[in-house]
Amino acid sequence: MQRRELLAMSAGALVATAIGAVAFGQPTPSEDDEASRRHDRERRFAEIAFGRIAYIDRGTGQAVLFLHGFPLSSFQWRGAIDRLSSRRRCLAPDWIGLGHTEVAPAQSVAPAAQADMIAAFLDRLAIQQVDLIANDSGGAVAQLFVTKYPQRVRTLLLTNCDVETDSPPPALLPVIDWARSGI
Repeated sequence: MQRRELLAMSAGALVATAIGAVAFGQPTPSEDDEASRRHDRERRFAEIAFGRIAYIDRGTGQAVLFLHGFPLSSFQWRGAIDRLSSRRRCLAPDWIGLGHTEVAPAQSVAPAAQADMIAAFLDRLAIQQVDLIANDSGGAVAQLFVTKYPQRVRTLLLTNCDVETDSPPPALLPVIDWARSGI
């Protein structure tokens, strides 16, 4: 598969997921429950210095790495992985501090640490290069990763992303303040 085909398929999978949710409604509770059970069955763990990293690894071929946003997990990518795993090896780790990943003691969860965790995670799986797809605050981590490890990224697809210097976005700050105050 050529890079352009991957980007087209990836973008198509993301759009199809979004359009499907609007046009056909959200998955039924039983469909979503089944997707959750499948995700739990497929979850693996990689022991690295950053902690015990939970991840999904489905498919074969060149690797595609999916980075979720805050406060989500790899489960965010289930629809895209369903559509792409027949042609690509799809990897979706949970960030340190999110999902089912267990954080090492005193481990930073800052975006720069997340980017370094991704490099260590790929090393653990003996993966040299990926096509990187990121959403939301995963985009900030992806940008830091590609800046620090450019040789590890074949292609980069960012969807509705933050940048590290604008994370969290100013519009989200009142929501964070409300959460801190218990509202």
